[in-house]
Amino acid sequence: MTQTATITAPTPFATDATIGALTIRVDQAITTDGNATVANISAQSDAAPDGLAYVLAQITVTNNGQHVAALSATDFPFTGTDGVLRRCPSIALPDPTLDVSLAPGESFTGWTAGLVNDVASTVMLFDPSVTQGSRFSATFALTDGATLPTFEQGDDANDLGSDIAAPAGLGDTVQTASWSLEVTESIDGGVYYDISDYRVQALGDPGTSGWGELGAALGLSVTIRNVASQPRFFSWTSLELVADDGEPWEHLLAMTQPLPPASVELLSGATWTGWYGIMVQPWATTSLLRFRDSHIDDDPRYISLDGTTGSAPEATSAGTEALMLGPGKLVEVTEETVNVRFGASASAEIVAEVSLGDQLAIMGQPVEADGYRWYPVEVVADGTAGFIAQDFIIPVSD
Repeated sequence: MTQTATITAPTPFATDATIGALTIRVDQAITTDGNATVANISAQSDAAPDGLAYVLAQITVTNNGQHVAALSATDFPFTGTDGVLRRCPSIALPDPTLDVSLAPGESFTGWTAGLVNDVASTVMLFDPSVTQGSRFSATFALTDGATLPTFEQGDDANDLGSDIAAPAGLGDTVQTASWSLEVTESIDGGVYYDISDYRVQALGDPGTSGWGELGAALGLSVTIRNVASQPRFFSWTSLELVADDGEPWEHLLAMTQPLPPASVELLSGATWTGWYGIMVQPWATTSLLRFRDSHIDDDPRYISLDGTTGSAPEATSAGTEALMLGPGKLVEVTEETVNVRFGASASAEIVAEVSLGDQLAIMGQPVEADGYRWYPVEVVADGTAGFIAQDFIIPVSD
């Protein structure tokens, strides 16, 4: 069984929990009548999605420290038995809402809410956006005897899809140190529109309007499992479309996801299936995906949606002699368009595009990574800092 060791057993009702300089107590909870309570407060609040229900909690917080402590309703995620952590959505809450900056010695009582799949076993966690001690350092039982759900440990990490020349396919399960991921289905913009709510349908039917200059949608049904030891959020940018050389198609927007969404926060070991969306453009191919947990993830995985394979470009500079370039030396770009990247990696975020003849200032010693020799540079024209591969620069003649 897996569950984060730092997450403590839930604190019962009317019992103080000390987290750093704060004391937090749950005074009351509304569970079985949560949906009716939210509807009665405001007819403008969205109804709970199918299979979920609103739960509300009244909380008293005391600041025992020497500095101001800022807290809001979204600092308290809720979960039922599915292991999904859902924070307070945009709904009207009972007055007063928990949204306060507490001076030293002050106390405040306010309301928050969340969505759960099982109102009979509901736990609320504390995970503030402004750190107050360790993450998830307190939990609170909102129903008698409620405990955090636990889940069976899964398989070890595999290397499936680690090579773009041999990508995973639909139905294959790739597993990194943080996530297990399976893409089970892809759908086009028309189907994506049909299963979405008003946030996407406000764009108009793509069959008639084409969404104008916005492009079209690619929808993906994905099953994910958090295999890390801590709760983790599956990002809206975890999946990117890439060209057959592995380069991501930049400037493609993440779409609002149909219900149930793929981007959720999961307890360790929890599994979830949901929809992921990418708005595509005519110039982008839609055959290959790259999965990365974040922009600093060094274990990307590639997934083919139609059997297409790719091939990584040949790297050359790491095997050649380094240029005699010290800090402050000027270089110029030798290709029509070259990417300057946030880090020394072929998969790092692009921070600038430079053109033939543009000048860059060397800012430090080179780094070898991904088969290239990368120099830290600053774009002379605008001061943008990043890394560029040696293959695309030459020293400026004195």
